[in-house]
Amino acid sequence: MELHKPIPFSPPDITQEEIDEVVDALRSGWITTGPKTKLFEKHLAEFCNTSTVCCLNSATAALELALILMGIGPGDEVITSAYTYTASCSPIVHVGATPVLVDVAPDSFLLDYEAVSRAITKKTKAVIPVDLGGVMCDYDRLYQVLEEKKALYTPNSPVQATFDRVMVLADSAHAIGATYKGKKAGEVADFTAFSLVVLKNRTSDRYTGIWEKGAKAA
Repeated sequence: MELHKPIPFSPPDITQEEIDEVVDALRSGWITTGPKTKLFEKHLAEFCNTSTVCCLNSATAALELALILMGIGPGDEVITSAYTYTASCSPIVHVGATPVLVDVAPDSFLLDYEAVSRAITKKTKAVIPVDLGGVMCDYDRLYQVLEEKKALYTPNSPVQATFDRVMVLADSAHAIGATYKGKKAGEVADFTAFSLVVLKNRTSDRYTGIWEKGAKAA
């Protein structure tokens, strides 16, 4: 009698088409950023209905680059979910800002928006909501909170000055292809970081991109 039955965890779905593409890339002489990466960025931008995609080595790097682009650093606070991977929080520390963790809502794995409201101060420059398991956060509710608190927002960089409220940088590592009220992940938040690592719902080696909302492109 078999007592333990192995359950495959995240088995890769690789066909000959993917194998041929990898071989073609290796034979091209480009083994880092090259024409295929640029084509990948173009296709992802079209898929997400956004203007700009930048491929990086990880979602952590994508989040950190976005924070740098926002001009966030020492003295600033960034709110994020306590229920997440370290990558949602560590980039905040990397740029010298202070992470502010808020809990998830009762009976949910997503942000408690009332807790976000209470956590906003004059030092708050961004919120990193975490989309989880293919489910996007309630961005309408989040933007409502940020609108209610916009009197506390004081921009201190050119990018921050293009906003009249705390900025939203979505950690959508789990949500590429997900939708919220008819809009795809990548066109809802001001900035969005995706992960394409092997355990995610869509993978392509370890490329990760920042999707910048077209309406807020700097």
